[in-house]
Amino acid sequence: MTRHSLAKDKIRVLLLEGVHENAVQDFQRNGYTQIEQLKVALE
Repeated sequence: MTRHSLAKDKIRVLLLEGVHENAVQDFQRNGYTQIEQLKVALE
């Protein structure tokens, strides 16, 4: 069993520049719930 520094529900994921929806689904399947997507890069 792999140990993580935080519980997956406490880790925030930010996906930038139009990352494919499959990436979001992969994170969700692996237990991550705080996922934000932006279509552009940060300034």
